[in-house]
Amino acid sequence: MEGILQKVVSIIVAVVIFFILPIYVAYEKRDDISYALALKMTTDFVENVKSKGYISSDMYADYIQKLAVTDNSYDIYLEHTAKKYNPVIYSYTDDLKTIRGKFDYNLYKNQYKNGQITIDSGSNAGTYNNLILAYDLSEKVYTQDQILATIGTNQNALADVNNLEYYRSLDYRSLPSTSNLYKLDSQSNNIYTMNQGDEFNVIIKNKNVTMASVIFNLVTFGAGSQNTTKVYVNYGGTIKAETYRNRNVNDDTANNNEKTTANTSELVNSYITDGLVALLDGEYNSGTIHSNNTEVWQDLSGAGNNAVLDGFDFNDESGWIFNGLQFTGKESISIPNIDSEEYTIEIVAKIDDTKDSNVVPLLSNINSGGLGLEYVPLNSISESSEEKGKVRFRVSYLTDTGLSDTQKVVNNNVISYNKITSISGSFGKIAIGDMGEDDAATMFTTAMLLGVNGSVNGIDFLEQYVKPATGTSFVSGGTAIVGASPVTNFVGTIYSIRIYNRALTEEEINENYKIDQKKYGIK
Repeated sequence: MEGILQKVVSIIVAVVIFFILPIYVAYEKRDDISYALALKMTTDFVENVKSKGYISSDMYADYIQKLAVTDNSYDIYLEHTAKKYNPVIYSYTDDLKTIRGKFDYNLYKNQYKNGQITIDSGSNAGTYNNLILAYDLSEKVYTQDQILATIGTNQNALADVNNLEYYRSLDYRSLPSTSNLYKLDSQSNNIYTMNQGDEFNVIIKNKNVTMASVIFNLVTFGAGSQNTTKVYVNYGGTIKAETYRNRNVNDDTANNNEKTTANTSELVNSYITDGLVALLDGEYNSGTIHSNNTEVWQDLSGAGNNAVLDGFDFNDESGWIFNGLQFTGKESISIPNIDSEEYTIEIVAKIDDTKDSNVVPLLSNINSGGLGLEYVPLNSISESSEEKGKVRFRVSYLTDTGLSDTQKVVNNNVISYNKITSISGSFGKIAIGDMGEDDAATMFTTAMLLGVNGSVNGIDFLEQYVKPATGTSFVSGGTAIVGASPVTNFVGTIYSIRIYNRALTEEEINENYKIDQKKYGIK
């Protein structure tokens, strides 16, 4: 018995040494090569960024494409640490050795010119002399999401020119929401800029399990299963130059929010007006002007269906950004429900990448009935594969059991993250042709149409429409619930919302889209 056991052990050892070990060594060598390649590619990318002082989408895409040759999938983290120099005024004691107080220069610059700062009340009340102007150095960290959102945006790109008259002639609404947004004349995309002295860092690590790890875990019975990282690169440095300056840099006239209207009345009349009962536009969110602080989005249609904002922080991440309303997943806006048997709901929005696998409500009044536009994430678990990454339009109907269900139409196109998209859902009676010799009668059908950036598809609706529960509001960014806050999870930006109390035809949907296309630079 003991001899048999020795033979079995010998065979296992021989198999490991002569078969499994050479295979493991070969795959381990392959991981070493992948690491060397990834290190070289990351180093080249970072050095390129450091020498130029900016990142373009082409530079980033080229880096990702090169990494693909290693046959690994990676988690990639970009980080920009910006140096911020804030002017401050220091007040010293008479011997100039001790600091009595520090003041924001922008608030007290007039007093600084007079050589004295006076505080009338509070614990710091008094007169401060011996003023010296200096700078506070602080740092602000920008993450990968912020960097990629900047180079992928459809917002205006700011010209980098020395002519101040150019900036004086600009409408404030044509300025970008971030100072890092420029466009070089030789580039077809925006660039994310950094200043000399800033820090830029890239971290990558493989997220797949390599064959070497599989074999090692097999032989060791999972002893190393907790760590499957074979490629880990952390490389960065200091920005050395700002090559985007002092060059022929022009604003992006081909892909910006080109003005199509001079005032709110022209804006309203540029769209289909028949049946329009709500028009929310970020450019004129306060009625005749744009405000970054308003918590009520004014309806420009004249019907008085203003939207109420809820959950916004009104900072750089949550609130009014440029001419849009930015959501982080916790905010929503509510519009009074419009009582109708037919609807068209339209929204212009930018959907950001999200790890939430739940369906994202864009604009709906679905609550035991109703209808709505929704986005199905690529990582959705519960929805069909044919719907993932796409927008769908749902309309409620009455089932044989007396309960409501929804009929849906799904657009054929996968939505690109961080791209402005115009979406329309039309439900109701739509004329499909004439009948009779004298063409006096028109034939109608009840249908659902879904348009995404001018691509319209639809289906017949042969059921009994069910209205939403009494008290339900139209909600954007969340799912409507009577008597409670909406369930929210939308991450992105909303630029415009339109609601009609009738069904728009395919031609009318496309007519509205053409206005959106020009206004928001949709391609």
